[in-house]
Formats: sequence, C-alpha cells, structure tokens
Amino acid sequence: MPLEKYNEKRDFKQTAEPKGKSQSSKGKLKFVIQRHAASRLHYDFRLEMDGVLKSWAVPKGPSLNPEDKRLAMMVEDHPFAYRTFEGSIPEGNYGAGEVEIWDEGTYEPLEKVKDKTDDLLMQAELHKGSLKFILHGKKLKGEFALVKIKNSDSGEPWLLIKHKDKFATDHYDAEENTAEDSAVTAYLNSKKKVKKVEKKSEELKTYRNYTPSLSGEKKLTKFITPMLAGTTDKPFSSPDWAFEIKWDGYRAVADLRKDIQLYSRNGLSYVEKFKKVSNSLKFQEHEMILDGELVAYDDQGKPNFQWLQRIGDNPNLNVIYQVFDLLWLNGHSTENLSLIQRKELLKDALVETEYIKYHDHVLENGEKFFRLVEKMELEGMIAKKIDSTYHRGARNGDWLKIKSQKTEEVLICGFTAPKGSRKKFGSLVLGRYDGDELIFCGHTGTGFSDKGLVELYGKMEPLITDKPPFTTTPKTNDKPTWLKPELIAEIKFTELTGDHIFRHPVFLRLREDLNPKDLNIRKDEVKYVADPVPLKKSVMKRENEQLQKFGKQEVKLTNQNKIYFPKDQVTKGDVIAYYQSVAKYILPHLKDRPQSMNRFPNGIDGMSFYQKDASDEIPDWIETQKVFSESTDKYINYILCNDKATMAYLNNLGCIELNVWTSRKETTDKPDYLVLDLDPSDNNTFEDVILTAQTVKKVMDKAKMKGYCKTSGSSGIHIYIPAGAQYSFEQVKNFAHIMMQMVQKELPDITTLERTLQKRDKGKIYLDYLQNRRGQTLASVYSLRPKNGAPVSMPIEWDELKIGLKPTDFNIENALARIEEKGDLFKPVLGKGFDMLKAISLLETE
Repeated sequence: MPLEKYNEKRDFKQTAEPKGKSQSSKGKLKFVIQRHAASRLHYDFRLEMDGVLKSWAVPKGPSLNPEDKRLAMMVEDHPFAYRTFEGSIPEGNYGAGEVEIWDEGTYEPLEKVKDKTDDLLMQAELHKGSLKFILHGKKLKGEFALVKIKNSDSGEPWLLIKHKDKFATDHYDAEENTAEDSAVTAYLNSKKKVKKVEKKSEELKTYRNYTPSLSGEKKLTKFITPMLAGTTDKPFSSPDWAFEIKWDGYRAVADLRKDIQLYSRNGLSYVEKFKKVSNSLKFQEHEMILDGELVAYDDQGKPNFQWLQRIGDNPNLNVIYQVFDLLWLNGHSTENLSLIQRKELLKDALVETEYIKYHDHVLENGEKFFRLVEKMELEGMIAKKIDSTYHRGARNGDWLKIKSQKTEEVLICGFTAPKGSRKKFGSLVLGRYDGDELIFCGHTGTGFSDKGLVELYGKMEPLITDKPPFTTTPKTNDKPTWLKPELIAEIKFTELTGDHIFRHPVFLRLREDLNPKDLNIRKDEVKYVADPVPLKKSVMKRENEQLQKFGKQEVKLTNQNKIYFPKDQVTKGDVIAYYQSVAKYILPHLKDRPQSMNRFPNGIDGMSFYQKDASDEIPDWIETQKVFSESTDKYINYILCNDKATMAYLNNLGCIELNVWTSRKETTDKPDYLVLDLDPSDNNTFEDVILTAQTVKKVMDKAKMKGYCKTSGSSGIHIYIPAGAQYSFEQVKNFAHIMMQMVQKELPDITTLERTLQKRDKGKIYLDYLQNRRGQTLASVYSLRPKNGAPVSMPIEWDELKIGLKPTDFNIENALARIEEKGDLFKPVLGKGFDMLKAISLLETE
C-alpha cells in the first residue's frame, strides 16, 4: 500500500487532513507547493505520480535562481486529495501547525517519449533518481530538476534545481514571494508573541530542548573522533581533488541531534568556553552533526591561534565556527556520501550566522589556491578527494594538509637550566611517539617572551619527575630536568632529519586541545605524492623546418616539434618562442657578454655538452669575441648574443639555457656585478636557502650596498650586487669571500665554504663566491633551465623572499606575464657599482 506510512502517522479523528486513498486525476499532471509551519517552517513540494503525490520537504523553499540548489528531503507519499488541503493540524499530531497552498498548477516531463504517458515517464525518472520537468504554476514556471543525492543509504536527500531558461532569475526568495495576508505568517507571528512572555530560562530552549549535561572543559564519555588529514610537502592541482583553507584554530564537532554539544577531537566540551558559538548553534533548522574549526580573528581580521587561547580573559573575542563537513542530517548518516555531495547538502542545510559560517572550497586548481593562501599569510591548505567518504578518526590519505610553513606538534619531555639573564629555563627537550615508544626529537630555546617563560614554567613544574620519559635516554645539550610527557607544544622548523630531529625549531604555543598519544610519527606516514602535472595539455604543432625572419636576419629553424621537456609537452619551438617573447627584457643582460653554450640537442633527457668556441660554420652575421684563455693557452671565439636572430640561432642549436660572463667584451677583466651563488645540497630545504639569502641581505644592509636576487631556476638563489666594472675579478672575488665568511659565521649549522664536494657536508648550503672569477658563467636572468617543469631563473623582490616561495614557481608558461607585470627587476644590476672601500669600512665596525 503506497499510502500506508501516511495513514499510520495520522489520527483522522483529530486532523482534517484527507485519508489516504489512491486516486488518479484526469488530464495533465498536477503539482502543489504547500507552505507548512510545523516544528520549523518549510515548503512541501508535491508532484502527482502513480495515483499519489510524491512529496519532498524543501526547508528554504523553491527558487527560480539556477545557482540555488535547494535541499529537498523526500517524505512519505501523500494522497492526491491532499493537494487542496489548507488549515491547522492540531497540537500533538504529526506535522502539527499551519498549512497553506503557496503555489499550484500542472507539470509535464521535459522530454516526451512517443506512446508513453507523462505519468509513466515521470515514474521511470523517479526510479532513476533524476526528474526533469516543466512547471506551469502561478509562481513557478519553466524547467526544473529533482536530483537524488547518490550513495545515500536512506534515499531521502535530493536537490531541487531550476534550469536556465526565460523564467530564471538572479535572485529568488520564497518568503519574499509570499502573500502579506498569509495564514501561516499570522500563525508564526502569534507563536512569536507567546514566546516573548515565556520565562528567560526557557528562551534558551527555542527550536530544541537544550539542557547541556556538560559544562566548562569536562570530557564527554561518548563523542565522535573526526576524520584526520595526512601530509604532503608540495601543493598540487588535480580534477579529482578539492582544496580548502587550513584554519589555525581548534577542530570541533557540533552534534545538534538532541542537546547541543560542541567538543574537541578528543571529546573536550567547548559548550561553555565558546558560548557565542554554542548559543548560535541552537538556531539551526536541522538535526545535524557538523565538522569544522573554531577560529579566532585578531584586530587585523586574520586568524590568530594565540587570541583563541586567551578567550578566558576575553569572552567577547570574535570566534567563528568554520563548518566544512556534514556527518548527519535529519535522522540519516551522510558519511557514506562523497565529499562533494556532503558539502552540497551542508551548504543548503546550514544557517549561517555571525558566529557560524559555511567553509567553501575550490576545485582542481590547488597550486593557484595555495599561492593565494601564502599571500594571505594563512597556515596552509587542506586537499580532499572529491569522491571520498567520511571515515571517523582515520588518516587514510583522502585528506591531506599542505602547510605554508613547516609546523608540528611535539611533546615537552624536559627542560634545561637557564643561563645568563634568562628566566626559569633554557631550552625544551622535545619528543614524539614512534608507535608505543617515545623518541627524542631535539631541543628548542627560541620563541619565548619573558612572560611566556614564566607561564610555561608554571605549567611544567607540577610535571617534574626523576625518571626520563624516553625508553632510551637521549644525549641532551645540557643537563635536563625531566617531565611527564603531557604538555604539547607547536613549533615551526626548517627540516626534519631522518632520525626525527627537528632543525631550527622555534616555539609557537601550547596546544591544549590535543592528546599526547596523537603525536605519533606513524600516524603521519600517510602522504600523497601527486603525479607531475604537465605544463601543457598537448603539443602545439609548428612547421617542423622553416626560414624565419628575426629583425632583418633570417634564421633556419629545424625540428621545431621535437620534444625538449618530455613530462611537460614543451617543444624546441616553444623554447624559441619563449625567448623571443622576453627578448626586450633578456637581451640587455646578454649583450656583449661571452656566451658559453650548454647544448641539449635531444632535450633535457638526452645527452648534453658544453661548447665555448664558436664553430667555423656559424653565420657571418653573428657577432663573436676572441678572448685569451690561460687554461688552454689559446684564444677562444665566443658568441655574443646581441639580438633576436642570434638568440634564435643558439636555441636552435639546443641551447635551452643561456650562460654568460659577468663582464663584457670592452671590459673582460672587470665584472659588471658581484655574484653570490647559494647552492644547496640534496638534504637542504628551500627554506634553508631563503634563510641564507635573508642573512646575505643583512650583510648588504650593514655595508649599505644594494643587491638583487633571483631564483636559480633549479634549487638555489643567486644574488647580484652591481660593481660597475670598477674592480678586478680578484678584488670582487675577495670581497665576496668576506661577505660569505660573515654569512657562514651567522649560519654555521646550514652553510659551508668547503669547495671540494667529497669534503663538503651533505646537509649544508655551499656559499659559492668563486663565481666571481674571469670566465665563470651563470644562467642569465630570465633564462630557462633544463629541468622538469621548464623553470625560469626569475628576479624576485626582497619581500617575496619568504617561506612558501619555491624555485619552480616561475616557468615557461607564466614567466612572461610576471615580467610584464613587474618590469625588469634586474635592470639596476647593470647600473652604477658599489663603493668597495666604504663597504669594507662599514663591515669592519661592530
């Protein structure tokens, strides 16, 4: 019996609703929308089909705006006679409240099929979970769709969507299109008047009986452990992933099924601590379980974790619950739905308030989104597979965090004594669990204010113990005082070594919302390495061989469709076209400088070789310069790349990168600039390189010299200081050596001046000042580099040199746009040189 559920729910001796009987109408199919003020206001959308009214409850009402995807919960079938029902359903009965007809009319399927009735077509579409129809109502007209949310166990959640047609609008609110003399509105107003005279103690029970059983920071006995994120080192783009901001706050689950509960991932109640949020949750219109982050905003409007921790001192702090997932909706679990389906339901079901916001996402463009996150100085982003289901407490690789700076939570396992004027303690002894074993992870003695030292010591003092917490007692940098490993610190760092030691850790704050056992190395082992995304989706085909004119000169170009960068679909023709596009910027830096050719005739994966001496076959229109080489005791005929034609000729020979001297043909013994090459080892991070470059800048500032930096296009940074061809190579090299000695003294743990590879520490950056010798070459500014990703050596402003910058950010596809936006940032390198004697004098002063 299709109406059995309908009849079971109603006592027809008390309600005037029609009894459930199947009945078919004559002629066109009918529809009705009834506005219903029951426990909450909603709209009942009913379509005649198979002798009954198939029914959906639409909380926000239907819309004529195609952008509005309205949540529609399918309910029991109603009898055909119900389409004319209006009036009151008495208290104590199912659906008690007021009902009125909001719109009615006829409807028909969007696509007709010969010899099949409209009714049969609609029944077939209902079975498939996708209804497409045309409404002919008084308010609603045109094409609509009802789409079932797939993979739902209950089959109840659907979306009501307006198609784009002549009846579509940019804005539509069902309430704004309700008659002023509405009986339901009058009923709602009368209910509001009754509520106004209720006692204040009862006002908190609006919408739902709310009697919090827990207060303060008590631990819940039953709670949901939310899904967790693994880690990956680099941002990536993929059509299979969605990307969200990683908030710097407290993870929180809100359970709105009975009493309001708001708690941490470990079951710590937040109901009393964040009263404005928990009070705001009472006014949600649906029974839900939400997953999100409690975020505090400072007076600059930025998320600030320290402010969040001070909420006890400032209860008026602006804290917002950023909701990003939905686990339960109106009696049904949504955990087996895909991420995108859950977020579609969440977006429609969540009532946003001053303290509760829907946390949106972007699709596919993870790298671009991450650059925006870095620019806004946010903590990072979360990547989530769009088809992933929700797994409580799991860290299975479907969610990944990518931080804009490296941070981690660690256990405070001890501390050392203070020295000098330092108060309370010197450095913290850090640890994390590896399975069940607590292992040593290094020390941190920085990041504390005087007040912070006192406050942290007060929390550590009750935890002092004679017994080391580690299975194997580590060798610490001073005599330790051991602690029970219960306090959690968040640190930032530059690198985590293979034996789990944090390099250059800086204390950020305590994390009281986490469980010490969660700090387990093995839990963080779930990582994701994205497949390299090609720069180009397809190869641009060119005429393979042709004579092309550059200025007044013709150059024969050959094998233009040969792939030079296999993983990026970049051809020889693309390389030639790139250099021509940046010609006006790069040529001033190549002009009159001897060119050392590094040739890749078969692309970056093929054999390559260096060639300094121009062959006898070069065209006579190419300028050259003979320079005597002491090492070979002969003259070498170098090519000078002074125009577009010569540049195209070199590219055609397989010169992917353009390497030039630091001096010009008129002044071959006097460099135009001093060069510092910061060359990292395989074990250095780019953050190490950035820190080193920033230290070089401090030395330059002390000497009152202006310098300019660029990415090497590989893994390092080059810093150029204008010398103006005033000094010899020997003078410039010796001065560069002095500068690098000062940098190495400042950063002894991550830098070295050891030239010999066999002797060089494989964990340190080589401070190469020997580039300042006659005949040495570096890849020119704006030069391509023969690496995957087709990177470009790009000038960067000093304020861009910060955590988050990557040497591969600039490539053959995006370089021109940046150069045109910024102009030639390296132009001053060709200008007036610095005063070496004055600089030496300034560097000698303390």
